[in-house]
Amino acid sequence: MAFKKIALTRDSFCMGDDALAPNKRTYEWAEGDKICFFSILEDYIGCNLPGYYWRGFAGGKWIADVNLHREDLSVSKEITIAENWEELLTKSRSVYFIHTEYKNKDSLPYTLKDGYSSFEETEEIPEYNVR
Repeated sequence: MAFKKIALTRDSFCMGDDALAPNKRTYEWAEGDKICFFSILEDYIGCNLPGYYWRGFAGGKWIADVNLHREDLSVSKEITIAENWEELLTKSRSVYFIHTEYKNKDSLPYTLKDGYSSFEETEEIPEYNVR
């Protein structure tokens, strides 16, 4: 059975965030299975990160935004995905996230020219977790 795989990465948020920055998580699914990119993003961002606005890039192009909001003891996530996310993942197979405070979300770019890693480069980063 053939498998497909994508890798999601981000730089460490702070020392208490994780000691394995850049944080990489790889997701695999069998050929023919439908990928649920929304669920992958929910899992990757999780609920343990600080409440920030996260922007993901595939091949240097915007693929997703995640607003991780904390209030009192509750955590909520708002996820927006590019309409062409499947095309972007087919070409890139890796997503790189940057973050900012919610009030500064409009300052985030929609394309990245520097700092973006290809899937092959991402493969060289030690595994944090495989799903």
